[in-house]
Amino acid sequence: MPLNRGASIRPIAQSWGSIQSVRNEQAVAPSVTRAVGPYSQGDVASQAKRLQGLLYFVCVLEPNDFRPKNALTVVEHAQIVAPDDFARFASLHVIASMQPSHQTTDMRWAEKRLGAERIKGAYAWRTMLNDGVKLAFGTDWPVEIINPMRGVHACVTRQLPDGTPAGGWQPQEKISMDECIAAYTTGAAYAEFEEGKKGQLVPGQYADFIVLSADVTKIPPGEILHRKVLKTVVGGRVVYSAAK
Repeated sequence: MPLNRGASIRPIAQSWGSIQSVRNEQAVAPSVTRAVGPYSQGDVASQAKRLQGLLYFVCVLEPNDFRPKNALTVVEHAQIVAPDDFARFASLHVIASMQPSHQTTDMRWAEKRLGAERIKGAYAWRTMLNDGVKLAFGTDWPVEIINPMRGVHACVTRQLPDGTPAGGWQPQEKISMDECIAAYTTGAAYAEFEEGKKGQLVPGQYADFIVLSADVTKIPPGEILHRKVLKTVVGGRVVYSAAK
């Protein structure tokens, strides 16, 4: 993601308890030149009314004055979302940015802290896609391991590397391998204004890709984490080759 994304929203992130407090921070908005990317991580940030107030600011509050025509709105760590807000993400064209490997970390304690009802909005990838929400995935290294295969595995299994829990955590929110790869590639590119430059292996875009020891779209999900990277190409230049 661009380094400047979200920098100007930080004053609001400290005090977004009401729409009125958001209105009082209007002065920061003109400095947002590309995209607004507030963090929604944590119990306070994910409370429905406060998230709604944030969405109200970035997408509804006098948009002609505050948002350049080419601006995007990204909610970083959109991990716990109230049911009523899924449709709002889509209708307001807000991108939901998440790190799938966080799901496998958080599932061990999240329901105890959030409760049985609120947890239904946790890492709700399937619901978001069904509602037309754009997803952008990443690793969040160094908080999580940098290997994206851990996140890819989480997308399609909702499980830890050891295969637990059986059937996956909140399994109704699993997504397909193709959908997961799209969120990591074209989705992430779109969120940083790089669509058309990267995210796809097509003429005219950067030749950024890896060669794996197996086609992860055709093997059992449990084998994903055991496959090796044989080659890494960045901008058409080989930067890594596995020892033969």
